[in-house]
Amino acid sequence: MVKTYTNPNVAKQVVRGTIYDRNQRILAIQTPYWGVYLHLNAVKDLQLVSEVIAPFVQMNPQEIQNKAASYTTYAQIKERIDEQMVQPLLDAIQKYSLKGQVNVEKRIGRTYPAQFHASQTIGFTNTEGEGIEGIELSQESYLNPYPEIGEALVTYGQDITLTLDLDIQYALDVQLQQIADEHNPDYAMAIVLDAANADILGMGSYPWYDINNLSSSNAEQRKNHAVNHLFEPGSVFKLFSLASVLKAGQAQTSEPFECDGSYTFKAGASNITINCTAVHGQVDPKTMISKSCNGAIVHWALQTDPQAFYDTLSRLGFNSSYDIGLPSRARSQIALPSTWSGRSQATIAFGQELLSSALHLATAATALCPSGELLQPNLILRRTSPVDGSILYERQRVVLDTVLDSEIANLIRSGMFKASEEGGTGVHARVSGIDIGVKTGTAQILNPQTNSYEDGTVLASALAMVPIENPKYIIYIGAGNPKGNTIWGSNIAAPAIANLVQTLVSQGKLTPKDTAIR
Repeated sequence: MVKTYTNPNVAKQVVRGTIYDRNQRILAIQTPYWGVYLHLNAVKDLQLVSEVIAPFVQMNPQEIQNKAASYTTYAQIKERIDEQMVQPLLDAIQKYSLKGQVNVEKRIGRTYPAQFHASQTIGFTNTEGEGIEGIELSQESYLNPYPEIGEALVTYGQDITLTLDLDIQYALDVQLQQIADEHNPDYAMAIVLDAANADILGMGSYPWYDINNLSSSNAEQRKNHAVNHLFEPGSVFKLFSLASVLKAGQAQTSEPFECDGSYTFKAGASNITINCTAVHGQVDPKTMISKSCNGAIVHWALQTDPQAFYDTLSRLGFNSSYDIGLPSRARSQIALPSTWSGRSQATIAFGQELLSSALHLATAATALCPSGELLQPNLILRRTSPVDGSILYERQRVVLDTVLDSEIANLIRSGMFKASEEGGTGVHARVSGIDIGVKTGTAQILNPQTNSYEDGTVLASALAMVPIENPKYIIYIGAGNPKGNTIWGSNIAAPAIANLVQTLVSQGKLTPKDTAIR
């Protein structure tokens, strides 16, 4: 039996899907563009050609000739020219009989209207229209499907709506830029979560780059520090250490701890001393948060069974990775208690000897809301058909675990509110008329070459929840190795949070009120 085959009809063109923010503002869209090229073997008078096309490519004739000299046969003079210049340039080519010497080619490219905003999240495509980084890469199969079999001439990729709100993204990036200008950090990162459903409303990473000018970027600018940078979080982590201590119910937290500026405990045959930044006097759990007392949290942690302490931190996500639709998934890490040294539980309690990311810290804070529920963070809101608008996927609110009871969560948030009052470390995060809770941190960063904190750098950070009684937003901001006139999270990250919250008020996303929780 002889088998015969026929080639099926397939679409001649695939149109890549569009990426939007949650308010349907375009983040990435397929667009045509025109480039200018020279057939060098056909060019009779390069001086004339360069003078004719110079005004349309916004280059001087000598630049054009220098550019042509780097090619042998087919020279790209300008990758993209203004669309309004296309027809006048074609007219000039006709007028000076340069057809066959100068080509104006229409190609399909990708345009990113938000420029550097959320650039590491969105990613980019290559010259073939294939996703290379970020959402463009991870959602490639939806955005850029195979041509469909059938009579249709065009196959359309799905449109993707992210959870991002460009208004919040812009406001977040303004604060990161201000931190960069004032404090010159090596990097900075920030996240705003919707506390009710863990949608990522803003996610910033500094340094950044303009996706439309990809060739001028470098690997450090393209790194998404908010999700891929793992670090020791420092005192911000005390929120979750206290949650673990209170959950176990073994520490004598009802008896005020007397802080004299240091705390010494025995580890085997050795005495280990932990220092505080000041003498805090009598400290209860709320004061521990508001004053950021190392001694108190270490004392209570050491009264808690190590496995119970570890288990709650794990349930809060600090041994997990989150799939939010990006190509990579950084995993937070805390070693098993069986491997801990005599000081591990103490140092973990104030945010060392573990690795976390900004995403993990903000997500863990969802469990500090009244429900005590740890939520799955979301970056992709929905996927839709560009043909009929039908919804092909829509994110759901996913509860990963109910970790804390409301009493514990409320106590911790009350301590965060206390930190925003006079005398608290987060007072610079305070905004008039808004009940905000905050925990600041200034974490020493280990120098991997010397395995020492003494000659390392610091991470200045703060985590906030607003309004604190029933949070709507969770905000994390961190800056690595600041080099201005201060290194403290209370002076770098807390004011940035205040500015961001004030912008949320101006945008109508938060409403001031006269009362404050006590």
